[in-house]
Amino acid sequence: MLPAPVGAVMLLALLARVRAGRVAAGELSPGRVHDVRAFRCCLAELAYLRRLAAGGRHGGTVVTSMRQLVAGLAALHPAWRITGEGFADRDRHHRAVRRRLRDLEAMGLLSWRIGVDVDGQERRTELELLPAPELSVQELKAAAGQLQRWQARYGASLCTGSSTEIPDATRHARPLSASECQRRGVRHARATAAARRRRGEHQSNSAPPCGAPPTAENNSIVNPTALELRDASLRTGVTRAHAIEGLIAAAALDAPRTAAIEDDGVGDRDASRSPSVAAGVPEPAQCPVLDVEALVVRVREREAHRAPVVELIAFQASARAVELAGWGLERCWPFSRLREAWVVARYGPAAAAESGPSGAGPLGGEDYARLRRAVARYERNATAAPEGYPAGGLAALLYLGTLAGAGGLAGGPRTLGYAIGALDQLARRMRALATAGSVARLKAATERARRRRQDPPARALQLSFRTARWPGWVRTTPDGEPVFEDGLLQLDVEHPGLPSANSDAYRMVLRDAYLLAGRQPPLQADGRASMALRHQGQIPPAEQHPRPDQEDLELAELARRTGEPISLLRRLSAGYRQAWLARQRQHDAQRARREMIALRERIHQIHDRPSSP
Repeated sequence: MLPAPVGAVMLLALLARVRAGRVAAGELSPGRVHDVRAFRCCLAELAYLRRLAAGGRHGGTVVTSMRQLVAGLAALHPAWRITGEGFADRDRHHRAVRRRLRDLEAMGLLSWRIGVDVDGQERRTELELLPAPELSVQELKAAAGQLQRWQARYGASLCTGSSTEIPDATRHARPLSASECQRRGVRHARATAAARRRRGEHQSNSAPPCGAPPTAENNSIVNPTALELRDASLRTGVTRAHAIEGLIAAAALDAPRTAAIEDDGVGDRDASRSPSVAAGVPEPAQCPVLDVEALVVRVREREAHRAPVVELIAFQASARAVELAGWGLERCWPFSRLREAWVVARYGPAAAAESGPSGAGPLGGEDYARLRRAVARYERNATAAPEGYPAGGLAALLYLGTLAGAGGLAGGPRTLGYAIGALDQLARRMRALATAGSVARLKAATERARRRRQDPPARALQLSFRTARWPGWVRTTPDGEPVFEDGLLQLDVEHPGLPSANSDAYRMVLRDAYLLAGRQPPLQADGRASMALRHQGQIPPAEQHPRPDQEDLELAELARRTGEPISLLRRLSAGYRQAWLARQRQHDAQRARREMIALRERIHQIHDRPSSP
């Protein structure tokens, strides 16, 4: 039976115990009792050995070779030089592997020995994982304190920046999830099946033996063992009632005439007495008509036979979707898992089992980055989530799918790309509700405005230009401060540089002036506050740009095709514009066709050109 996993604190305590003994023996200096690189190696390599033992047949026992161990551990050590020559790589790195095995054995976590053959040559390496020995409270407390100091210095991954260390050893040390175990098991099963098929492939020699006449028995193109095939589908188990008869008919139709038939002098006149008639092959006029009802019955039988498989796939897809709902930002999210979970949430597990993740639509790199930002924003402001929504970001994404699938979300998203946009908008509204009146947010915004409006520090040998702190369309005092009257910022509306009130530059200057004056910015310059009030219904929704009507679209297309300005085309009557647009479309289509034909002819001329001697 596989022993219980060993935690990081317990492993560090055991390693410190072993290294303390070496310090007492004079093998190490006292300052090397705790070595972060040795701990990272033990952590990652012990996890690798546990995965080997979990995939074996005898619990915690691993039977392998030193060459295989070196090849497996090389994936953890990027600094190891691996050439692909198994024995050369083993001779190069086996000392490091043996040293680590001796450390783990001294900790009491495993026992290992080298198996030899009758000639005394090393043939295999036997490893047996053991339960962790007992540790005192003081040892565990000291190890936990040391681990916290390392994490504070190097981060959670304990990366020291060395080129010879194991990158992200903590990730390698994490136990495999159920889905990862299943994925690796499926990959191993497929590889085994492919290897079995490759071993079973063979090339048959259909040539007759030396000196044998070319008879039908020696020259048949039909595999004689094909008639012994099973008459049922291996995948569904549905019986094929006429499989043998079809094979017999095909063999009779494809069989060549024998030398004996040709020597009779009958030739084609006796084709009616060929073996096909004896096999009972119907004439073309006697072929049965397609029986639709029988076909429907057969399809239903196939569906009935496949129903347990579909139910199992649906159950597994649903379990994977529930597992994905609990994922956080500390790990990556494969596209395939995201798309499958969305189909399960939006259309149900049965749809995922029947059609796969195709219903989720395509995803791009920007969609993935947007989803991670939306999930992080959602989880930071989870207190402002609508009633009934979960606390996790991915769980909220799937919850949106369930609402849209049940009809509880009018106009809900159908594909995952649109669902990511919906979650992003929801997270932004939640952030607005949670931080609209936050003092910390206003303080941080004031500090950013002060950095933007203050003069940059002078640097040696750097040119500096005299620039005003505020643009010319803002009225200022002689000291250069903005002017406020009745709590409103005074602007020079006749200034030629005054930007539009909907531009970002206008809103930024407006917000900076109010913040530096210690005032609350107006809603026009405070997007979060206006978003929160719109969500609560206290102010009307934002004005949306009207969609262009059909007339505007036709005017734009006609202007693009003719090169005439829209102001001139608008003076024409609607009927004249439509007729002109129809003629232009026809003319452009004919020209495009002529160009395509000309290009095709040029391509043919290139291929037909005789090659130079």
